[in-house]
Amino acid sequence: MDNKSALEEKYQKILEKLGEEITFYMDDIQDVFPDMKKSSLYWNMSKLVEKGYLKRVRNGVYAFNEWYGKKNITLSDTAVKIANIMDESGFEYCISGLDVLQKYMQHIPEQYPCILFINKDSKEEVKNIFQENGMETLLPAQIKEMHENYVLTGKDIPQIVLYQTENFEDVMDGVASIEKAFVDLFYAVTRNEYPLALQELVRIYENVVRLGILDKKKMVSIAAKRNLQYDIRYIAESKYITTEAHKFVEILKREE
Repeated sequence: MDNKSALEEKYQKILEKLGEEITFYMDDIQDVFPDMKKSSLYWNMSKLVEKGYLKRVRNGVYAFNEWYGKKNITLSDTAVKIANIMDESGFEYCISGLDVLQKYMQHIPEQYPCILFINKDSKEEVKNIFQENGMETLLPAQIKEMHENYVLTGKDIPQIVLYQTENFEDVMDGVASIEKAFVDLFYAVTRNEYPLALQELVRIYENVVRLGILDKKKMVSIAAKRNLQYDIRYIAESKYITTEAHKFVEILKREE
């Protein structure tokens, strides 16, 4: 067996035992390979990080690389159904927002609209397909009104917010990266009145940063594609911004 195959085999064993964990420690890895010497264990972990199978969060703490194997994402039943429908349709798509980030929330809403990106040319066909499958589609500008009606009338029809795009970067197997999912959810909450409290969005951000699974540079780059780079850079660099600078900007806003 060559080195690549041996490394892949070790990764699969780690994935099998620790696949549900967001982060894990060297002691956890030692439990997976109880007969392996520590020096060999550290060498293998270094190689797994080097090859991109795992990410080193900090010294002795690791996480799965989202582009390998398990993505640490648990899609809702609705999102799974959406993915199956879109796979059958053959149209390009991306599930984003809460379905990617809900694992990092403290309180997951019982009901929330699924954020779905589709190709601009496929909108009408996709809407018809979902309607045939008993699912309701809405445009971003309709989110607040339609979701309020949904809650008030007690409907039990899955809602899908359709965003149209020609850019499917930062997407794998129809699911957005962590960075893209946060940018998309931020846009939906702050621009389209998506039904999620801003405080919950802050907690999601704090959790993914704390766990070391968010690439801030990548997030800002993705935000630029949606003209959100100023907002997202401000958030990403907030801990470096002094109180005086915050006050300065507040004064500028009042003066405008």
